[in-house]
Amino acid sequence: MLATAPGRTRVVRHESDTGMWEAVFAAPHPQVRALVNGQYVGWTERSRSVVRRKEVPFPGIPLVFNFGPAFTLLDPEHPGAPGAVRGSFVAGLHQRFALTEAPGESCCVQVNLTPLGGFAVLGLPMHLLANQVVEFEEVLGREGRSLVARLGESSDWETRFDLVDQFLTGRAAAGPRASREVVWAWRQLSETSGAASIVQLCRELGVSRRHLAARFREEVGLSPKLIGRIMRFNRVVSLLSRNDGARWSRVAHECGYHDQSHLNHDFREFADATPSEYLYRLQPDGGGVLAD
Repeated sequence: MLATAPGRTRVVRHESDTGMWEAVFAAPHPQVRALVNGQYVGWTERSRSVVRRKEVPFPGIPLVFNFGPAFTLLDPEHPGAPGAVRGSFVAGLHQRFALTEAPGESCCVQVNLTPLGGFAVLGLPMHLLANQVVEFEEVLGREGRSLVARLGESSDWETRFDLVDQFLTGRAAAGPRASREVVWAWRQLSETSGAASIVQLCRELGVSRRHLAARFREEVGLSPKLIGRIMRFNRVVSLLSRNDGARWSRVAHECGYHDQSHLNHDFREFADATPSEYLYRLQPDGGGVLAD
């Protein structure tokens, strides 16, 4: 059994007149850390009304182990229409924002896998998940259903995170391995926040752009060029979360955009908002982005 590290968790709690939310953050066990984009998050929320959030594209595969009320996923093009109800779910890489609704109460664990971690853990071609949100049972079957039940029965977050560690370890050990080309190219894109030239990556690998795109489609879900844009966009999102008063032109330059209009273009495409609108709705300490 993988042992929990001492002092592993960090708790952030917010309360207001409309309700409260609490996030419990924990680092993955070192044995599975390479599979995960960021930290595990245990989430509890109680609100006096429905809470709608905007989930923007990022280079990760969310696994949401839900042991509270189901979430509703809305169509961004028709947010007033009835949405798809999801309990525990897996989301592939997205190239546009998604809208989620919680019915005033929620309790779950969220794990954001890297796409290569998702390929190993989920064991299926990642393009099948691209721009999709599917129930656990469609991908993880009885094993996923059993884990959600055990998480819900557990009395503390550290036990829940240990269970997730064990689940990821077992799945990854039995899952497929990404190709050498994709592993190397993904690392170059990650280390440059998406700025690495795709042409240069192909030249150094000795493969065609078509070959690399096909391998990315299978093992990541989206093309290397689109992944690079999403990484660059997410670097801006990360800087915005610090809210240090930086001018947009400086942020655009620092993140590799030609100018502020170039930055605004990606925000419109990925978040349907200007950077200022996005920042206005950004909640502190991992509380997400509230939607209209």
